[in-house]
Amino acid sequence: MVKNNPFFSKSFTDVWLSHFGHKHKTLEFESIYPVKFLRNRFRLYYYNVGKNITNGVSYVLSNNQNDCKGKVFLIYDVLPYLRERHNLTGDHPYLKLKKAPQYKGYLTDLSGFKNFDDFFLRHFSAKSRGNIRKWDKRLKLNFKVDFKVFYGEIELEVYNHVFDNLLILIQKRWDDLGMENDILKDHDYYHELCYNMILDKTATLNVLYANDEIVAISICFASNKELFFAITSFDIDFRKYNLGHLLIMYIMNWCFETGFDIFDYSKGTYEYKTRWSNKTYVFEDHILFDRNSIGSNLVGNYLVLFYRMKQFLRERNVNLLYSRIKYWIHTMKFKTKKDPKILIKDLDIVDDVITKSKQVDKDSDDYAKLKPIICDIIFTATQPFNTVKAYKVNDEKNKFILAGDDFIKEVVFESR
Repeated sequence: MVKNNPFFSKSFTDVWLSHFGHKHKTLEFESIYPVKFLRNRFRLYYYNVGKNITNGVSYVLSNNQNDCKGKVFLIYDVLPYLRERHNLTGDHPYLKLKKAPQYKGYLTDLSGFKNFDDFFLRHFSAKSRGNIRKWDKRLKLNFKVDFKVFYGEIELEVYNHVFDNLLILIQKRWDDLGMENDILKDHDYYHELCYNMILDKTATLNVLYANDEIVAISICFASNKELFFAITSFDIDFRKYNLGHLLIMYIMNWCFETGFDIFDYSKGTYEYKTRWSNKTYVFEDHILFDRNSIGSNLVGNYLVLFYRMKQFLRERNVNLLYSRIKYWIHTMKFKTKKDPKILIKDLDIVDDVITKSKQVDKDSDDYAKLKPIICDIIFTATQPFNTVKAYKVNDEKNKFILAGDDFIKEVVFESR
């Protein structure tokens, strides 16, 4: 039912209020259950605890209560499929409801499938299944792979280590995009929130390891039957392995084993979401106001117009431009420096070159530059990652040799 939504849990409410509630007292109205509200600073309307950083909520209207007279309520990120699922679409004698569509959402309804293999066979074409299996097989051939789900218990030291790695992966990925990310800005909030919610089983921490190194992480929020894919990132050095797809696959398999009916990928359109989902929906901001109050009608209709205009601009990618401008302001530079040109060629004879070269330290900056190249090469010429040797050619600042079982390649980083 609605009250089992993770964003109504005590863990979520308490942590969110401690970071964003500004010590204001929460208010509850029997007309709208089980949402907790705060009053906006101009005292014109009430908004739900969590605002727009939940992954979707629902609510129940009570037709027997009139504590909503003369009031306006804004409930962010309502999930229409949950309201339909629990038959919560009825009207109210006092409150008028207007909706402002926002982000597109994606989910997989698992309820019609026996297990993961049944879903995989029926959802994907033979070609798509072959590609996904190839990515999975190559990753496991080249690396020692482990996947863990932390749900209900996790040692604080382990949690801190994983969360620190999550921030590193997000920073690396979004710097590459030249855009800001709100998770980094509010990392203290998410660090406290997710730990508490994992312990009370309203969140999961999903971690993919390659050679004992964390390469992909996601945090999901959980109700009794729905799992919400919320925060995720992966090591961009592993691009060819399509870790986004593999992470979805591993978590979905866990969903079947654990008894979840819905795997909701939440906001944002990414290729891996569109391919794994079997249903789409649209997040809605719900504005409810006293239909008999002139003041409530004015405020309510203003909010409807405002949030519909936000979505109009979002559909024209104004939000992406805004994110890039914020990134520039904070870093005081656009990403104008071009990455070096990478020249790779096969070598036939290498003994003389290697004898004049020095093996690259795996903790060095040089090795960090070579790592994505090695990952790409062994995706095709499969062999364990740790068995590939990297050498720096003497007296050559940006020239390297990569030696594998079946390949020898010269790599040159050429400035542009």
